[in-house]
Amino acid sequence: MGVTEVTSDADVTSPGAGPPTGESQAATPPMYAEERRHAIVRLASARGRVSVADLAAQFDVAPETIRRDLDVLVRSGLVDRVHGGAIPRSSFGTSESSARERRTTRGEAKAAIARAALAYLPDVHGSIILDGGTTTGALASEIILKSEQEPIAGPLTVITNSVRTGLELSTARNLSVHLLGGVIREVTETVVGATALNMLGNIAADVAFLGTNGLSAKYGLTTPDVEEAAIKRVMATRSQRSILLADASKFDSDYLCTFADLDQIDVLITDAQPPSRLAEALEAHEIEVVIS
Repeated sequence: MGVTEVTSDADVTSPGAGPPTGESQAATPPMYAEERRHAIVRLASARGRVSVADLAAQFDVAPETIRRDLDVLVRSGLVDRVHGGAIPRSSFGTSESSARERRTTRGEAKAAIARAALAYLPDVHGSIILDGGTTTGALASEIILKSEQEPIAGPLTVITNSVRTGLELSTARNLSVHLLGGVIREVTETVVGATALNMLGNIAADVAFLGTNGLSAKYGLTTPDVEEAAIKRVMATRSQRSILLADASKFDSDYLCTFADLDQIDVLITDAQPPSRLAEALEAHEIEVVIS
């Protein structure tokens, strides 16, 4: 299916190979820090290794800027540092940052994705499954804002395994919020385990809004934790439509557990054009891509 661009935002650099060499050369469009970091990940994957010196020259920034970029990418689990540069992450990720840490990163991108996702809420007397995560959490915040500005067609039933999301949505008007029972994972602030799985097995919703740690053409949707993956796997099967909310930092990343194949997703809402191989796979599976 096609790609829809909803809208078109800080460390800005030129993505060219170096400074202009003549007065007649056209100005190069600015590149923001997040865009540069995504490009670094793609270069590391394509080349097998990237050096600080080469990246600094290519992006026309100071080596210190590239080192800071690499530190961010290492903390995100996207590359590994080596002397003088970085290499692609050498194994499927098993570590994960806390929900509290993730709420402080890529806030504008997540908010834009969440606003675009509002268009996919069911119309009247509908039901949604809302996965745990910070981008799906941003959608919960947008739902609350929407309910304050105008009545939500409903009542809208929300089923979630996110403790934080459940509590926040409980204050919104015209919502019926159901929090899954089970064991709370502190790192993600979500509920997992047999009780939650049994409850999900008896639910059928209109739309499931899912989050993911990784998204790739080869392994689909992945996450580091086995129990978290089990919940997400069932969520992806318990709705008429599955919508993935994922910012561009998730592209071409793979983690230990696959919880959904691409053919289980109907819509991807993201903040940037996916890289070519992933874009081709999304098109092959007829997944609607919405760029917020």
